[in-house]
Amino acid sequence: LDDEIDRIDDLDEDDVTVLRRKRVAQLKEMAKRRDGWMAKGHGRYNIISDPQEFFQGMKDSERVVCHFGRGATMRCKIIDKHFQILAQKHYETRFQYVDVEKFPNIAQSFNVVMLPHIMLVEKQNTFHSIIGLDDFGGRDDFSTDRMEEVLCHYGMVNDRDMFEADQSEE
Repeated sequence: LDDEIDRIDDLDEDDVTVLRRKRVAQLKEMAKRRDGWMAKGHGRYNIISDPQEFFQGMKDSERVVCHFGRGATMRCKIIDKHFQILAQKHYETRFQYVDVEKFPNIAQSFNVVMLPHIMLVEKQNTFHSIIGLDDFGGRDDFSTDRMEEVLCHYGMVNDRDMFEADQSEE
C-alpha cells in the first residue's frame, strides 16, 4: 500500500493527463458495451411474448439465463423476484422468462418437466440447467446474493457489476 501511495505521489502533470485520458476512453468503451447490451434486451427481465423473441434473444446474446416458470407457482415467483434485481445489475447477461403454460412447445423442446427450471446458455449452447431451488440452498428464503453467487460460479454473471469489474482491468 505504501509503494502504491509513493507511486501516485510521484506522478507529474503529464502522467496524470495520460491516466485521465485512459480512464475516459475506458468509460466510453463501457458505455458503448452497455448500450449494445441494452439494445439486445439486457438490463431488464424479459418476459417472452412469442417463440421468435425467445430464439432471437438466444441468438443475439452471448450469455442468457432463462427461467421457465408458471405464474401460479410460488417458487417461480421467488426466482422472478431475484431475476428482476439481477438483470438490472448484470448487463453482461440477458435474463428472460418463458411461461410454460403459454409456450409449452418451447418448454418441451428443452425437456422442462419440473419448475422452476433455469436454463444457462452461453454462445447459443445450453450447458447447464438449475432445476428447483437446491443450488440456492433448497430453501425459499435464499438471498439475491446467493443466486448471484451461483450464477457467477457457472460464469453467467461477473462476480462484480460491470463497472467495478472494468475498473480493475489493467
